[in-house]
Amino acid sequence: MRCASVRKTRSSSTPFEPCRNITFFAHEDPEACTRAADEAFYFCASDIVVMPTSFQAHTLPEFTEGIRRVSVHSIHHHFIEARLRIKLMSNDFSQWLHEDAGLNETARALNRIDIYTATLEEVRQQIVRIVERALT
Repeated sequence: MRCASVRKTRSSSTPFEPCRNITFFAHEDPEACTRAADEAFYFCASDIVVMPTSFQAHTLPEFTEGIRRVSVHSIHHHFIEARLRIKLMSNDFSQWLHEDAGLNETARALNRIDIYTATLEEVRQQIVRIVERALT
């Protein structure tokens, strides 16, 4: 079954509640729970290849300039993937700001950026704004 079948249980005046709608749909059409999909879902794995860049920062202005110039892949590596790699609820940028630059509040502000609702370009812009505030 396609998502459209699940969506037909939603009226325009009712908020979308996926679990309730799926449960209702499964109750109305029990065979749908055991029916094979039209196409298989193929799970993939990925390996991250890390390559050094020519960018480095020793000061906040250099850091801000580096954030502006690096690729979004670098932003992803240091800001999103780092949370898994270093097993902290943090990222490489916040760690550097906290441990090496002594900017604890700026580091905390970066950690509050919502990575689930922003694009990597928006994350970049938010990082620049937060760090520039620390420069003033």
